[in-house]
Amino acid sequence: MKKMLVVAGSLACSVSYAASPVFQPIGSSFTLGTSANPASLSTSLTNPAAPFLMVDTEAGDRFRFGIIGPGGFGYEMGQVDSLQDQIDELDELLDEDVTSASQAQTLQDKANSIVASLGDDANGKLMTSGQVPVFPLIYKHPEYGAFSIDMSLSAVGQGKFLDDDIDIVVTGSNYTLNTNSSVYVKSGVDLNLGLGYSKDVWSNQYGMLLTGAKVNLHSVTLSKGLMHLASSDDDSGDAFSDSLADHQETSFGVGLDVGAIWVSNYYQVGFTASNLNEPSFEYGSLNETCSSLETSKQASCYAALEFAGEGEIALDETHTMERQFTLDASVYILDQQLALAGSYEMNEISDLIGDKYQWATIGTSYYSKNVWIPAVRVGYKKNMAGTELSYLTLGATLFKRLNFDLAYGLESIEVDGDEVPRSLYLSAGIESAF
Repeated sequence: MKKMLVVAGSLACSVSYAASPVFQPIGSSFTLGTSANPASLSTSLTNPAAPFLMVDTEAGDRFRFGIIGPGGFGYEMGQVDSLQDQIDELDELLDEDVTSASQAQTLQDKANSIVASLGDDANGKLMTSGQVPVFPLIYKHPEYGAFSIDMSLSAVGQGKFLDDDIDIVVTGSNYTLNTNSSVYVKSGVDLNLGLGYSKDVWSNQYGMLLTGAKVNLHSVTLSKGLMHLASSDDDSGDAFSDSLADHQETSFGVGLDVGAIWVSNYYQVGFTASNLNEPSFEYGSLNETCSSLETSKQASCYAALEFAGEGEIALDETHTMERQFTLDASVYILDQQLALAGSYEMNEISDLIGDKYQWATIGTSYYSKNVWIPAVRVGYKKNMAGTELSYLTLGATLFKRLNFDLAYGLESIEVDGDEVPRSLYLSAGIESAF
């Protein structure tokens, strides 16, 4: 029992690190949102019209490309303080020798209180995403527009505690506490190849209108696994890995994005529509005949059926990349060295494991002629759906090519007596200069 509870704690709280595809932008878009900026190549990955801005053909350039990354990783945790202490206390209660009905009742009440708290808030999420080296790659023809290709790999995983009432089991004169409480894990991996085209379609003395379209080819692997807390004597980490491997599915789909940007010398306005056709992908199934499984797996199988019957989980599941619309705007001052940018996603969507996201972002960036630190960025962003977590964002460009960005969660929880952010994201990459 204790080994399984420790795994539950590590999945739900002690997250050490393990789009954009994972619904947290990478690169400078951490701070600037979906607003495209030619000084940062990674901002071309959101609006399909943006690649046209990334190559300066008047300076004789035709190509621009990434070198390494950008890549990012991060975590989110549930709003639960001192989780490990609660897990240790629950473990002691369930393992305590019970000699009377009154003692069993007292232990049951305490254990049910802890289990209910874990069921509400004990969850932990890890995510990572990055561009394959050299990508994105943009070729811009002076007459025919810009052609782009990018390739990214992203992954997200979440462990959460599913609570079940503690029951008193009486066998003769013996009393024991029993529960169907389990740890439920979901994960998703997306290998994405994007093919895009963008062009200027109209201009006047006030500015220029750009439009673009992008086709995304997805190979998505979705897994899920449920582990009854007392179901296995095997190594818990291996048991979880085996459960995910037994219940995973890889499927393929195509998504279509379109975008437009109005660009002037003093401001910029953009619009993006993502996943217009809403491609769908299948999860591995937990719908099994429990009696046909190995004895060590049967308790988890029966627990999965019980939680599914209560509507807590789905045995069979499909993930749909939902259609989303985004607005962004930028204002330039000080000879375009200082930019104020903001973006807002007009509707919420779900990531690969079903969590809701809808980002609102505001940020500012300053670009100078300094060779060592030519750009600095600062901003604020908030998820308007789901967890509704908020972040302070910071970023800098070094030597015109090396980008670092951080999104620091403003909500905190207590871990081992210390306050730590409930969420944190880091991103870094090297790209060709504008």
